[in-house]
Amino acid sequence: MPDRSRNEAAAGESGSSLWLWSLLGLFAACVPCALLVVEKSGSALSPVPLALTILAALAGYTAAVRAVLLDRFGQRSRRSRILVWLAAAGLFLGSLAVLFAFRPPPPPLTRMSGARDVAVVGFAGHDGRPDRQVLADVATDFTHAMTGRIPSATGVRDYNGEVSLPLDELRGTHHGALERETSGFADETNAEIVVGGLVDTDPAGQTALRPAVYVRADQVPDAPELVGWFLGSPILMARGWESAQGRAQLRTELTRRIGVLAEFVDALDMWRNGSPAQAVRILDGLLDPKRQGGTGAFVPLDLLRLFHGHATEAQALGEADPSRTELLEEARADYLGISKDSPTGRRAALSLQYNAYLRARGRARGCEPGTVRGGELTRISKNLRSLAKDPGLSELGRLKATVNLAQVEQCRITAGLVKDDGTVGRAVAAAQAAPDITGSGELQAFAESIAAVHAAGRGDLKTAIKHIRAAIARGQDLLQRAVWHALLAVWSLTRCDLETGRTAERDALGQLAAAESAGRASTQVRHQYEQLLTGELRKAEQRCGATR
Repeated sequence: MPDRSRNEAAAGESGSSLWLWSLLGLFAACVPCALLVVEKSGSALSPVPLALTILAALAGYTAAVRAVLLDRFGQRSRRSRILVWLAAAGLFLGSLAVLFAFRPPPPPLTRMSGARDVAVVGFAGHDGRPDRQVLADVATDFTHAMTGRIPSATGVRDYNGEVSLPLDELRGTHHGALERETSGFADETNAEIVVGGLVDTDPAGQTALRPAVYVRADQVPDAPELVGWFLGSPILMARGWESAQGRAQLRTELTRRIGVLAEFVDALDMWRNGSPAQAVRILDGLLDPKRQGGTGAFVPLDLLRLFHGHATEAQALGEADPSRTELLEEARADYLGISKDSPTGRRAALSLQYNAYLRARGRARGCEPGTVRGGELTRISKNLRSLAKDPGLSELGRLKATVNLAQVEQCRITAGLVKDDGTVGRAVAAAQAAPDITGSGELQAFAESIAAVHAAGRGDLKTAIKHIRAAIARGQDLLQRAVWHALLAVWSLTRCDLETGRTAERDALGQLAAAESAGRASTQVRHQYEQLLTGELRKAEQRCGATR
């Protein structure tokens, strides 16, 4: 009889414990599962409220486990109580693991499809002033103000409620996390320019907005000064955000600054892609003193001058005299207008050497004996040797100086001014071995073309053709490719390879026609090349036989 009572009591206790453990397991899964249902329904929780909810659930769960221990396991051994805690912790952690394993990913950000899209990611306040909602309203207001007022921007979108970037890092000197997160954001949304900023309010109530922009590296490969995040000077409001007039003035100034940046990026795109005349027109407008009113422009004046010179110079290469000479002089004036102490000063000094080289060649397209100014080329060569070793220039700048040195030295050799001392070969080899950085591909293609001319000068047309094919394979500039195809045609015809010569001739004229359509070459230049190549083909057919 006593044995039966003891067994019934043990069975009852076992059943009660099983029931309690079932309730604890249900409680352990309840909150995470509820969170999962909420998120599955589309109301994704941010990290802070999610963590607070889980901590609150953990506190309740811990209290429940403690009550079970006191009620059912108070008389058990310490080892048994520890095992109960471990089992309870395993239940709770297991339910959390299920939550995070099946937690839905955040919704994808809206992707823009234009070629020059601007994304607004909001503004960061300081010490909680102003509050987040005011800043969100300002970002939305600014986005609406920019839409349609920046002609070169194909789209403007407010992402303030969809993404939260650590903009406060802009207050310090290290922007590592901000740069990484913004890079991923720009890739996902296809934004070429990202706009944000910092807001501060002083004790008197005056508000200052420091606008900040992020520009993707592929948008400005020739202007590393503008890559990544950088801050503009503050825009001051006499009073707070409640002033409609103050908001309007802020919108106007911020739109002006972003507009200048977007137009500048557009001008660089046109210059790089064979429309220098259009680039010059945009840069002329940006250099207008009326557009330079105020301070804090994202694009420094010296940088505008530098690329106005580059675009003008590119325009000159497709013109015949006297327009060619006039444009080269105009570009030279741009470079001379940049102070040596300016951050752009060394780049301007390098550009001056290339400009001087183009002018030293005079009206001649090549460097035939008697057509160049030898003394000027000697001076340019000396300056380029110095610039190629200048630590003040970027790696890309030194590479450009090295390739320009090879070009000048090859010109001096062709003109009969000096003998080959190996400078061209060493410079080309250095360019070919250069690391793969933004902008290096075009310089390496140009170096291959110099190596081709160098080999042709030695009479090694087989090597010359190999190098010029490598240049064509890597180069993108319409006018350069036209010249390289023309060289391939002439050298192939000299070797009686008429099939390759005819194909290269058609390719050269096709590139010139495209360059002419883009305003990159004049009709006169295209006719000159057409007459030259037609004459070379006729002579080759007579010499080699038209059927070969």
